[in-house]
Amino acid sequence: MKNKITLQSIYTVFLCIHALLLIIAGFTVKENKLNLGEEKSYVEIVPDSREISGDGTQHYTFRCLPGTRDYYFLFYTNHQEVQVFADGELIYRRDRADTIFGHTSGAVWNMMEFSADTKEIVVTVKAVYRSGEKNNHTFYMGNGVGILRQLVSESVFAMGVSLLLVIIGICMIIYWLFLCRKTKVAMELLYIGISAVLIGVWAFTEEKLVMILFDNRAYASYLTYSLLMLIGVTFMFFVKHYIVKEGRYLLGFLVAFAMGGMFLMMILQGLNITDFKETVWIVHIVLVGDLLYFLFGILEKMHRRRRGKHVGLNTAGLAVLALAVGLELFAYYTQLANMQIFGMFGLLAYIIILGMEVACDAADKIAELQKAEIYKELAEKDILTKCYNRNAYAEDIRKGGFGENAFVVMFDLNNLKACNDTQGHMEGDRYLTDSADLIRRTFEAHGKVYRMGGDEFCVVMDNSSEKEIHALIKSLIEEEKRYNERSQTIHMQIAMGFARYDAGRDSDLDRTRSRADELMYANKKELKEAAGSPWV
Repeated sequence: MKNKITLQSIYTVFLCIHALLLIIAGFTVKENKLNLGEEKSYVEIVPDSREISGDGTQHYTFRCLPGTRDYYFLFYTNHQEVQVFADGELIYRRDRADTIFGHTSGAVWNMMEFSADTKEIVVTVKAVYRSGEKNNHTFYMGNGVGILRQLVSESVFAMGVSLLLVIIGICMIIYWLFLCRKTKVAMELLYIGISAVLIGVWAFTEEKLVMILFDNRAYASYLTYSLLMLIGVTFMFFVKHYIVKEGRYLLGFLVAFAMGGMFLMMILQGLNITDFKETVWIVHIVLVGDLLYFLFGILEKMHRRRRGKHVGLNTAGLAVLALAVGLELFAYYTQLANMQIFGMFGLLAYIIILGMEVACDAADKIAELQKAEIYKELAEKDILTKCYNRNAYAEDIRKGGFGENAFVVMFDLNNLKACNDTQGHMEGDRYLTDSADLIRRTFEAHGKVYRMGGDEFCVVMDNSSEKEIHALIKSLIEEEKRYNERSQTIHMQIAMGFARYDAGRDSDLDRTRSRADELMYANKKELKEAAGSPWV
């Protein structure tokens, strides 16, 4: 049967491609920068003048009074090229990168050190993208230790929330991989886990302290927009598995739009036509689509009068997500910073509660499936010999589907009754279980082993040959011989016979078994006449 291509499989391929591109970008995206300063400062100062040239370049001039100690200069730029001059000498420059992964300098906190006798500082800022030409800038100066302390205090909470999201997401993914993957339950746990990791890493890279510590801002820009692209589709799959049971065509449309938009963004990026920054509005549409799809799922459940805890929890979750997305979009389009933290804490609380609920539901489903497997095994397996029973054989024969090279091999244990009468039933059971174990070890990799009743066993091999069966029978005889050499009480003797399915002679495989049975009884008689009974 051919494998069916699903949206999830396409998403998995896309995720792998993104991971590969991010790794390649990490080694290739380098930015051009000249920075003679090493420490930071954070006290606001106002420029003496600001001018804008014809190409949109902004020029800030600071006329400094002589001081008694060196100081540090700090200001934030968002996708802009920077040059800083001290008394006419270029001391700092940050140019945009020039690779298929972006043509930007990224979001940067620019830092440099000035001596106390510097008379004039000139800063030129040129936007990489047209949308950033009118951005205003705030400048700071002061003590380097103070700026680090202040940045840590401003960023530590948001960074902690982001890291906690990543850790929780990883725990969800590990939980699903080890406990849910084989049973194929709780797919929503996998997707909310991936979403949490993506959101956490994305939010972490946006914090001030991280911007300062991670200096390659061109690559950070590519990483940030890539993560943002993946969040939308991942969350759609979570909603699909967790709350929306209908709307297959709506999901298909939204995923097609999201993935199509992402492929378009990647193509435009690779062809040096536009950067992710310039097409990020597509991702914003996808995020809004996520919220609408989430709302559709809640309304669909309410329409079906399923007003359980899922609906209440997810209604609150939708409100939190709408707030987080709304604040982020508002901050992005109004150039306001430090807005996302207001939604991150609520998002963290929602994912923790949701993850616990989904994990508990998954544990209950796994327990139910395990019980079902136990009941199924009890219905299909012979408890004593651990072979499939006659009911399982009858069901398999009823289903059919065997090919022209199907074989049936029959086995019978000689002298089992005599063993029971002379050695006792415990030894008789051991004779039965040890023989079944030898048959299973020899044939189980090639076919299904059944206990037909009493001391009779059967193996059905769907695709085999006489040469292979003769080799397996020879191997079984050798194992039997070694067993008898070791055994002090039991003398094992297994009679065998096999037949190949013949569509002209056999109405079904059970008729093939009857022919194999006849050959097995003939072998049984030969063995008894040749060796006799060891218990007589």
